[in-house]
Amino acid sequence: MHAFLVSQIPKDLPLSPDVYHLMPEKSIGIEEVRSLQAFLIRKPLQLPENIAIIHQAEKLTLPAQHALLKTLEEPPGNSRIYLVTSFPDQLLETIISRCQLEKNELKTDSDNHDAYPETLPEFITKLQKAEIGERLELIDSQNFTRDSALEFLSHLEYYLHQNLDLKISYQLIVDTRKYLKSNCSVRLSMDNFSLNL
Repeated sequence: MHAFLVSQIPKDLPLSPDVYHLMPEKSIGIEEVRSLQAFLIRKPLQLPENIAIIHQAEKLTLPAQHALLKTLEEPPGNSRIYLVTSFPDQLLETIISRCQLEKNELKTDSDNHDAYPETLPEFITKLQKAEIGERLELIDSQNFTRDSALEFLSHLEYYLHQNLDLKISYQLIVDTRKYLKSNCSVRLSMDNFSLNL
């Protein structure tokens, strides 16, 4: 595994169930780090490796940082972790010492580029331009599970906060997430999402 300390995330991050976003509300606690650790030890489904992104890493609580440190010291294979922060001085020195420092955008390895599926904005734009039947085929081809569908919505929500180039109703994301969490059919929930873009 490689760990990186970066100041911003890439705009071309692949859309995949193998990309995990950990985004804080007020802080990032130990339970959130444990969920990330569980993600990292599973086998990647699409990409050559699992990719975890900790947004606003300075909001990791001290117990959470110690829990994360154990993962950095004994990393699972085929994984990458990006700690995104503008305030690295708020992280433990032992965490920083185990990360590669990159001041600019996080970048994927060029050797692995062809293995990645299309990026999020490309996928959404393709959906929006497609006819009804093609939209359903495109969304169903992603083979979403409940967890990966929720990750997809979180990824999309974060992207919309950072970029104004996609025109999507925020309420659609909220409603789709509500359907998924209330045990509605994953396929029907995501089909409804694609048809209402």
